[in-house]
Amino acid sequence: MVEQYTNGVEIERIDKLSIVSLKVSRKFCDVAQERLAPASPPSATESEPKCLWHGPDRCLLVSESMTAGSIVKKCHETLADVLHHAVDNSAGLALFRLVGPAARDLLAAGCGLDFRSEKFPVGTCRRTRLAQIAAVITAEGPEQFDIYVDRSYEEYLGEWLRDSLSISACAADTCR
Repeated sequence: MVEQYTNGVEIERIDKLSIVSLKVSRKFCDVAQERLAPASPPSATESEPKCLWHGPDRCLLVSESMTAGSIVKKCHETLADVLHHAVDNSAGLALFRLVGPAARDLLAAGCGLDFRSEKFPVGTCRRTRLAQIAAVITAEGPEQFDIYVDRSYEEYLGEWLRDSLSISACAADTCR
């Protein structure tokens, strides 16, 4: 369900994604980089599955079309001789999509990152804190952002996003 707000921002909760967390032993990062071609810092790939850079030895692999089991299997096959850990995290993470001209401002209100387009261009992926909770944020388009959070914070973040949009709408004098 997409929620639309007066300042042009839409919030959508995205379901039915396969999300796999991949961690590779630091001494094998170069090998994993060659074989899997994961995202380089601080970005996300457009390949299938999409790879979100999480750190020098870890990433999230996200897909709408592949199952988490097939992604884990691919990791195990590709990295058979490399110490790694691939785990289905589909049930553990929630995804919110923000779209609209005020999306960057909304994110900046709850996070210490610089969301100006020249500092956070399309394709950027950062692990950070948003509204005091751990999150992975990707710039999917000039006005589109995906936010991955632990599912236990899904309700809290949804409320924070809606409340922040309501406050900003009133501050812009559109709540009368």
